[in-house]
Amino acid sequence: MLDFVVAEVATVLAHASADEIDASRPFVELGFDSLIAVELRSRLNAATGLDLSGTLTIEYPTPAELARHLAEIHDTPAGVDTRGGSALGSVYLRLCEAQKFAEATTVLMAASELRSTYGIGDATAHAAHAVRLAEGGTGPVVVCFPALTALSGPHEYARFGRTFQGERDVFAVPAPGYADGSPLPGSAEAFVRTQVAAVERLVGDAPFVIVGRSLGGCVAHAVATGLAERGLRPAGLAVIDTYPMDTPQLPGMERWMPSMINGMLARVDGLELSLTETGLTTMGAYLRVFGHWQPRPLAVPTLLVRAGDPLPGMATTGADWRAFWRLPHETTDVPGDHFTVLEDHSDTTADAIRQWIGTLADDHPARRGTTTTRRQT
Repeated sequence: MLDFVVAEVATVLAHASADEIDASRPFVELGFDSLIAVELRSRLNAATGLDLSGTLTIEYPTPAELARHLAEIHDTPAGVDTRGGSALGSVYLRLCEAQKFAEATTVLMAASELRSTYGIGDATAHAAHAVRLAEGGTGPVVVCFPALTALSGPHEYARFGRTFQGERDVFAVPAPGYADGSPLPGSAEAFVRTQVAAVERLVGDAPFVIVGRSLGGCVAHAVATGLAERGLRPAGLAVIDTYPMDTPQLPGMERWMPSMINGMLARVDGLELSLTETGLTTMGAYLRVFGHWQPRPLAVPTLLVRAGDPLPGMATTGADWRAFWRLPHETTDVPGDHFTVLEDHSDTTADAIRQWIGTLADDHPARRGTTTTRRQT
């Protein structure tokens, strides 16, 4: 089964030989993004007669792990679902379809209470190894933090990272809890300490910048703060279309959360993905333990990369729909919406951050606590 999977991986990546594929490397390090993952799923479905989920490369992040999974289900009786859907996912989807988004979130947070957890004293032991997205060049290492939805992970930055290949090292740090059977941090403090430990192990004494998209921007700020407190100050912090945690409660932002959730669910439908119980309870746990987090002042140059297009259904009159950040920062606007800034428009988003990194050695306005804006085209 492993030889079969590796051969299919080599085909979708257009490699001349399967010998070029290291089965132990994560798919995202091999060059996978969401579209390539769907192509692999389609080829595997056609070859095996199974109905596999488009989230296969998220749930089984290396060719070796995927091959083991396929070997286990190869003899699954006809009619048994092999796509990884769950009863919890069905309830969540039905509540969202009924526009009961608050209730849907409450269900996930309650279900997450059944997951095993660890405390701050064990945080370092649960720090994940970062996934490499690009290699080469000099200058600050770019360390990326994904969002915390049911489908989140390093793969969010696959296209973004690829634009830096040969130019600089780029990594993404997974959040704990997305692997079946793995424990979750029991508090925001334990979560942040875990990610701080991951960055410390990754960068050593090398200069680095931290990047986060959506809720991952809040994570990035929390981690940058934790690192600075331990004497490891980032050269900069970039938050990509990140909103404060209390945005849904703000006047005029009532459609913000529905638009975000509907955008995620549109990708579930469009790419034929599955909402697994593990992914959903992980999302619920982070909303529960991290939902009241607020950023503290941080003496690090900060860039807000703001999507230029609203999501469908997002109110564009009244309150400003665009992402905002309450602490001192510089702002740049880029093409795309909340999701496509790291998908179809990943190149221009990367260009914005590339240009900003080039200014960090200068006397940057954001260092003096002012807010400026420029537009990336």
